[in-house]
Amino acid sequence: AKGAESNFTVLSTNTHAGTHVDAKKHFVDGAQGIGEMDLAMYYGPVRVITFPENAMLSRSDFEGRIDDIPRVAIHGGGNTFLLPSAAEYLVGKGIRCIVTDGMSPAPLGNEKQIHCCLLYNDVGIVENVVLSDVADGDYTLVAFPANYGSLDGAPARVVLLRED
Repeated sequence: AKGAESNFTVLSTNTHAGTHVDAKKHFVDGAQGIGEMDLAMYYGPVRVITFPENAMLSRSDFEGRIDDIPRVAIHGGGNTFLLPSAAEYLVGKGIRCIVTDGMSPAPLGNEKQIHCCLLYNDVGIVENVVLSDVADGDYTLVAFPANYGSLDGAPARVVLLRED
């Protein structure tokens, strides 16, 4: 504390650095900010599935693998992305949240389409989650974003709980 009574750190960052949650406002001005998002999306059963690195995931990559789960964690080495067909399929299956170890569930050049497909169908997006030591399987997701009101996203502390 350098002689002071307590430590006090000033932190300067952006809302999409590190592990974070996207709000609808991330791609559409005037849309819901992070403090208005339904927290239920970020808590509950999740299935971690490992995919090949650098893969572009389509509907067929998820068929038969997510029928009984409301949230999916994509473990793809940080470079595995959803194609529009996968995003639409996940929405149609009633998925509530997508967790990814990448900075985005979408490849550069197609981020808005995939984010909007998910977010505007009330599918939460949690990005840049460290999944390197997480085995495939079912867990309980706890991924609440900081309440930054009307901002476009917020950092989150993400925990996967497994009942043994």
